[in-house]
Amino acid sequence: MPLQEQTSLWSDTTVKMLDVHSGTLQPGSILSETELTSNLLLLAGGGEGELAMNGEVRHIGASFAAHVIQGSSFTLTASSGNMDYIVIMYKATSIEIVSLVLPSHRKHPLRTSFVQNAGPQAEWVQMAEKIAAKWSRGEGLERFHANALLQGMLYELIMEYERGQGGAESDMVDVVAAYIAGHYRQNLELKELAALAGCSVRQLQRRFKQEKQLGPMEYVIQLRMESASRMLRHTDAPIGEIADRMGYRDMYYFSRAFKKYHGVPPQFYRQTAASRASALSVYSLPQNRMASWYESSHGPVICHMRGQYNVTMSPRRIAVLDVQYADHLLALGMSPAGSVGAGNAAFHFPQYIRARLQDTELLGTYEYPNLPAVERLSPDLIICTEVHEPHYERLSRIAPVLMFKRNESWQTILSLFGELTGKRAEAKRILADYHRRTALLSEELAPVLAGKSVALIRPFESMVRVHTASHRTGAVLYRDLGLPAPLFVADPSDTAYHISVDRLPAVHASHYFLLSSEIMQEGMSATEQSVWGMLDTNERQHIYSVDAATWIGCYGPTGINGIIDQIAQALLA
Repeated sequence: MPLQEQTSLWSDTTVKMLDVHSGTLQPGSILSETELTSNLLLLAGGGEGELAMNGEVRHIGASFAAHVIQGSSFTLTASSGNMDYIVIMYKATSIEIVSLVLPSHRKHPLRTSFVQNAGPQAEWVQMAEKIAAKWSRGEGLERFHANALLQGMLYELIMEYERGQGGAESDMVDVVAAYIAGHYRQNLELKELAALAGCSVRQLQRRFKQEKQLGPMEYVIQLRMESASRMLRHTDAPIGEIADRMGYRDMYYFSRAFKKYHGVPPQFYRQTAASRASALSVYSLPQNRMASWYESSHGPVICHMRGQYNVTMSPRRIAVLDVQYADHLLALGMSPAGSVGAGNAAFHFPQYIRARLQDTELLGTYEYPNLPAVERLSPDLIICTEVHEPHYERLSRIAPVLMFKRNESWQTILSLFGELTGKRAEAKRILADYHRRTALLSEELAPVLAGKSVALIRPFESMVRVHTASHRTGAVLYRDLGLPAPLFVADPSDTAYHISVDRLPAVHASHYFLLSSEIMQEGMSATEQSVWGMLDTNERQHIYSVDAATWIGCYGPTGINGIIDQIAQALLA
C-alpha cells in the first residue's frame, strides 16, 4: 500500500487548540492537574525537577516535552533552578473512530501519554512560546495560525516518540511487506522497495530483518516458495508452469531455489507431500481432544467438547442443530434425518441446499431448536455446538450427542464426519478438490489484484464490521485464496474491526464484499444504504453484495465452494 494511504488515517483527524498558559516554578513549587478534560502539551526548561504522571515519577532535566492525554493526572515539582513552563490544551476529534482501525498491536500516539527528554526540546519550547503569543492576540487569523503551528509541533513530537518506540519504522515494514505480498511473483528490486518506504536500502534491510527475522528479498523468496509448495501439493500443474507463475523464467533456477529452501527438488516434494500430510494428520490429531479423531482397536474415536464417541457403527438417523452440519452430510452423500433452519416468522432451510433436504425434518432454528421435535424424530445421533450447552442433558437422554465449537474449521469437521459415517475417502476427495481449486484460483487472481486489496465488510446497526483472516469467512479470502487484505486488518488479532460508516473510506480497499442481510430483513437497512452511498462515489471501487446468512451461517463444503464461485465471478469479471 502506498505511504499516502498508510497516513490517510491522520487526514481526517482534526486538532483544535483550546487554551494556553505559562508560568514559572521556583524550587519547591508544584504545578498539578487531575483528570484532564482534554489532551495537553507540557513544555518546560531552565531548571530540574520531577514529573509524576499516571503513577510514574520521572526526573526532569534542563528541558522536556510531555504529552498528557484526557483523563490523566500529573504533578510537576521544581527542585533546583527556576522552571519556565508552557501548557497547551487541545482536542483531537474522530480519534475514537480512527483508533479502531489502526493495527491492534499499536496504540494511537494521540491517545498515549509520553515524555521526551532528549532531542530538540529547546526548539519545541521556542515554538510553544510562538504559539502562546499568537493565541494571546485573540480570535481570527492569528489563532488559526496558532492551531496550525500546534499541529506541526504535534507532528514533530509524535515522530520523535515513534522513532523511540520503533513504531514509524514498524509501519514502514508493514507497508513494504504488504506490497511484497501482492507483487512477489514479479521482478522486485531492493531500491524499488526502499523508495516505497521512503528510506535507504540499508535502513530498509535493517528494519525489515528486525521485524520479520529475514531480509526483504528473503521474504520475497519465502512467499514464492510457500506458494509453489502449495501448487505442488494440491495441483497437477507442470513444474515449468509453476516456476513461471512464481516469477522464475528458468525452470532449472527455480528447482535450485526450491531445493535450497525446502531441502528437496520440486518433483520429489510433490511425490512425498501427500503421504507425509496423511501421516501427520493421523499422529497429530490425538493431541487435540476437542475436535479430532484417532484410531482405536474398536474403530475411530471422535473427540468433542463433551468427551469421546466410539464409532462402532455408522449412524443413519442424524439430527443436526446447526445447518452447517447438514451441509457436511450432504457433501458426503447423506441427508440428515432432521436439521434446524433459518428465518424469523417462518422457518426454512437455506436456499442453496433446500432442494436436497426435502426428506429432512425441520427442527426449529439454531438459536431456538425445537426439542420436542428432536424427541419425536428418535435420531441415533445428535450433533450440536457449544450454544446448545443448556440443552445437553435433555438431548443426551434422546441419543448420543457430539458437541463441537461452532467456529471450528469446516475442514476439520468434514474429516471427522468422514470417520463418523464411513466416508473417509469421500471427505479426503472433497478436501483435495478444494485445496486444488483454491490454489489454482489464487494464482489466477494474483495478477488481477496486484497492488489492490479486498475487504470483507458487514453493516451492523450504526457500525460496520471489517473482518480479518481470523474470521472463518475471512480465512477463505485471505488464507485459502491469498487475497490481499487492507493494510490495517493485516494483524488478525481479532475476527473484526468495528468502525463508523463515515470512516469506511479509510479502509482503502479496491474491492469490497458486502455481507448483506437484505434477504433476511426483506429490505436494505439504513446502515447498509449509507455504506453503499459512501463507497459508490468512487468509480475505482468495486462492491459486491453477498448474502450474509450464506457467507457466515452456512459454513460447510457446499456453502464454502459457493462462496469461492461468487469470489471468482466477481473478481475475474
